[in-house]
Amino acid sequence: MGRELMPVSQTLLETIQDSVQQFAEAIAKTMDADVLIVDNNLNVIGKTGFYFRLYSPVDINCVVGQVLLGQKNIIIKDRKSYEPCRRCPAYEECQIAGLIGVPIFHETRAVGVIALVLPGHRIAETFREGCRAVSFLENMAELLSGMLNYNDEYTAARQMGLEREQVLDCLEEGVVCTDKSGVVLYYNQAFVSMFGFHENLRGENLLALLPHRILREYLQNRTAIRNLKISLEHGKRQFYGFLSCRELSACVDAKRLVFSFRSVSNIWADASAAGDGSMVTLEWCRGWLLNEEVIDRAKSLAVTDAPVLIEGPDLSLNEIAAKGVCNYSDRSAMGMVSVFCNNIYREFFEQFLFSRFGEIQRANHGTLLFHDVENLPLYLQERLLDFMKTKEIILDNSEVIKSDVRIVFTTTRDLKEMSEQGFFLEELYYRLADNKIQLSPVQCDRTRLAAMLDSGLEFYKARYGKPSVYLSKGVKLRLLNRSWEKNPNEIDKVLERIVRSGDGQVTEKDLAAMGIFHNGNDTVSAISEMEKEKIEKLLNSGYSKVEIARMLGIGRATLYRKMAEYHLNENNK
Repeated sequence: MGRELMPVSQTLLETIQDSVQQFAEAIAKTMDADVLIVDNNLNVIGKTGFYFRLYSPVDINCVVGQVLLGQKNIIIKDRKSYEPCRRCPAYEECQIAGLIGVPIFHETRAVGVIALVLPGHRIAETFREGCRAVSFLENMAELLSGMLNYNDEYTAARQMGLEREQVLDCLEEGVVCTDKSGVVLYYNQAFVSMFGFHENLRGENLLALLPHRILREYLQNRTAIRNLKISLEHGKRQFYGFLSCRELSACVDAKRLVFSFRSVSNIWADASAAGDGSMVTLEWCRGWLLNEEVIDRAKSLAVTDAPVLIEGPDLSLNEIAAKGVCNYSDRSAMGMVSVFCNNIYREFFEQFLFSRFGEIQRANHGTLLFHDVENLPLYLQERLLDFMKTKEIILDNSEVIKSDVRIVFTTTRDLKEMSEQGFFLEELYYRLADNKIQLSPVQCDRTRLAAMLDSGLEFYKARYGKPSVYLSKGVKLRLLNRSWEKNPNEIDKVLERIVRSGDGQVTEKDLAAMGIFHNGNDTVSAISEMEKEKIEKLLNSGYSKVEIARMLGIGRATLYRKMAEYHLNENNK
């Protein structure tokens, strides 16, 4: 595994250099002469030195080079009769008396030359037998050509095998191929990482590596398996996911079995990456959904693995903040699994959470979000608390499985008060209390509300292609002073209606024509009543006067005056 592809810069004869040298030695012994074998780059690949220790550099102008260039035999019985030899600068010193050169063909081209180099005493005997020496060299050239063909096929098969392994290493699922008895033939890196193997697995039996009933039964009956839920262990590694097994139909001579393993966490990470929640970031929320203080608090908690509690009256805002925390954390790539505690299927809820393939295991290595945790039954809170302490789930058969999960909770209630009243587990609350993010509704903070109105208006202007739409001062004031009791979604609906129906400046008269606020709720007395309710609600929620004044966009003196005007005090809670 992990090997690089074969180099492609070698000549064909260089790929079988050892065999070429053996050929040279065998021909030399048979013919009692020296042998020189070169490739198509005129590099010497094989040679002997029985009679000649030194050769001049081989170039295209020498006899061997001419054999390659002309792609035909050259036979020299007497070098004096061969013009290229006479032109050679080393002609006088050369002791070569004769030469037979035969090209080596591969497919339709010459890829090298075999040269039989003859000393003077071998000339007469070699050529006394006529063409037998030439035929012998031609046969040797054909044998080398056959070896090249075989080597091509072997190289192509090896290259294909290496490429196959590299392709397999690109897969996220673990893949292992065995023979019919389960002996490992090859595998990918994901399989190694998934189970923490360190040694070379080739030749090992898969059942010895991963003893499991399902694998044993498949090897016995070979009935194809597709996406079967399975739990496996190897050392300290635990695998929870899906197993597929099948026989390769292309293998005729020998049976090949392929096993693929895909973990639940990988599947849900892929699904989460495609979901809307993956797009929510804390920076996206900055200034209009969440203020600077909350953003800083959320970031400081997100980078830890500690459980987080998000408390606020707005369900949607709680969820958005939770997604922001998830996507700012180191676990963001592993996704987030949501559990809604507002449920009535109590008979199945424990199994839904704590089974071998429950939501806790589904969120392994990622984040598990409990919406409205105040509605989680106390007995499940106790079991969840045990899991948070140990990171272990005890199944009905007493088997223990581990799960590495980061948990985030949201609530619209005061959990401290609920714990004091016995409706929420006290120990669970105090484990969360130090990691709490307190949210206030957007509509209680005039700065954030104004930013939300501006961004929403710009969004719908771009969406409907109406850049000329803008709000009069009176309309802005009415929108800021309105009590948005439902949630920020109501603000969006009003803004879309205004842009969709309006053109140019939108006035209070236009709002009435559109049927928005047509019931007269925006009189001074109605505004005062809503303002009173807003201040009273914030006081009851435990906010200080400094915080309330900041949320309402007024000074503390103005807040004290309004509290006196509306007969409000801190004892209203």
